[in-house]
Amino acid sequence: MVDSVVAKLLLNNERLGKQIVFSEEYKKKSDEAYKLYMQLLDILNNEQIKIFKNYVDTEAAACAEADIAHFKEGLRIGLLLAMECLAQ
Repeated sequence: MVDSVVAKLLLNNERLGKQIVFSEEYKKKSDEAYKLYMQLLDILNNEQIKIFKNYVDTEAAACAEADIAHFKEGLRIGLLLAMECLAQ
């Protein structure tokens, strides 16, 4: 996958991520999630913290995979739309 254009965009193009502007609602939810995360770390024992951090990491990885799939599909549809527009 590293040789694909999509992979190069995702992995090597630093400009791509810098162009994304997160909404205030996203920032609010992200801050809220972080506060909840820290609250849970304060009340869990060591074994529970290990399980919880593993869950958080796994969920984040799943979300990242979903983001990549959405990006690829959006790019595919955008390219098809561009080709259709140019063909007419």
